[in-house]
Amino acid sequence: MSDASSLIPADAILLDSQASSKSAIIAETIGLLPSIDPDQALAVVMEREKLGSTGIGHGIAIPHGRLPELDAPVAALSRHRQGVDFDAIDGEPVHIVVVLLAPADESKAHLETLALLARTLQQPSVRRAIMEAETPEAVSALFPPPPGADS
Repeated sequence: MSDASSLIPADAILLDSQASSKSAIIAETIGLLPSIDPDQALAVVMEREKLGSTGIGHGIAIPHGRLPELDAPVAALSRHRQGVDFDAIDGEPVHIVVVLLAPADESKAHLETLALLARTLQQPSVRRAIMEAETPEAVSALFPPPPGADS
């Protein structure tokens, strides 16, 4: 079974992050994405974090940014069992980090994908399933296809 229809493919999922800081887990998660300049991506995402933490509560963070060389949004996920301090809005440690990178000229796709991720991760059953999953494929299957993938 292919997970190409998932917003987050299995090969972009890390189940046992050992990162010790917000920037380390973001860098580690970006590293899961093939054919992306990790230094440029990290700079863009950390610049966005300066505007306010993307830790949205419930142990979730969705750091994001835009890169000019992308054709479509891409996402990767890291799970951190102990949790990492992310300056989240609820002050709680973050256990699930999803990095979203979108094309620089695609505001609509970026916002639609961000909203889809946030809606999916706001569901307690999805968060629980991510924390209990034993394979990247099981996590990938929890996410819907990217917006517009079915057109």
